[in-house]
Amino acid sequence: MKKPPSLLSWVLVFGAGFLAGIVFSAWKLESLEKAARPSSEERQIAAKGNVQGRITDLEKAVAANPESLRDLILLGNEYFDTGRHEKAVETYQKALRLDPRNADVVTDMGVSYRKLGQPEGAVAAFRRALEIDPNHIIALFNLGIVYRDDLKNPEEALKAWEAFLQKAPDAPHAVMVRPWVNQLQQKLRSGGSEGK
Repeated sequence: MKKPPSLLSWVLVFGAGFLAGIVFSAWKLESLEKAARPSSEERQIAAKGNVQGRITDLEKAVAANPESLRDLILLGNEYFDTGRHEKAVETYQKALRLDPRNADVVTDMGVSYRKLGQPEGAVAAFRRALEIDPNHIIALFNLGIVYRDDLKNPEEALKAWEAFLQKAPDAPHAVMVRPWVNQLQQKLRSGGSEGK
C-alpha cells in the first residue's frame, strides 16, 4: 500500500507552484511593459511634439499678454533649447525691455549670439551681464570660451577664466576651466598668441 504524501510534501509542492506562478506573472508583466514602452525613436518624436506644443502654447500666451516677463523668458528658453537662436535673441530682447537687469537672460542671449556666429554680440552680452552682476560666473565662463575659440584672444580668455576661478573655485565648471587656464598660461609664457 502506498503511503499518502506528507503535509510537508504538499506544502513544498504548493510553495513551488506558487513561486513559479509569481515568476511567470512577473515575466509576463515585464514583457507586456516592454511591448508598451515606446522605442527611442518614438520617444524622440513625442518629445519634439511636446516641445513644439510648449512653444505653441507660449507663443499664444505671449501674443495674449506681451508684457508677461515669465512667458517671454520661458519662450526664449524653448527657442534656445531647440536651437532657434534668432528667435531666442528676439524673444530675450523683448524680455529685457521689461526687465533690463536680468543677467541670466542677457547671458543666454549672449550664448545665442555665439551660436549665430556673432562673437562680438556675445561678448557685449556677457559684459553687460557682468555689469549687472559682477559675480555671474556663467557669463565669465562663456566669455572665456568666446575669446578663446571665436576671437582667438587668449589673453582675454585667461582674464575671464581667472576671474571665474577666483569667484567660484568650487563651481562645477571649475573642473573644466582649471586645465584651460593652465594651457593658456603655458601658451602665453611660451610666446604663443593664438587661442586654444
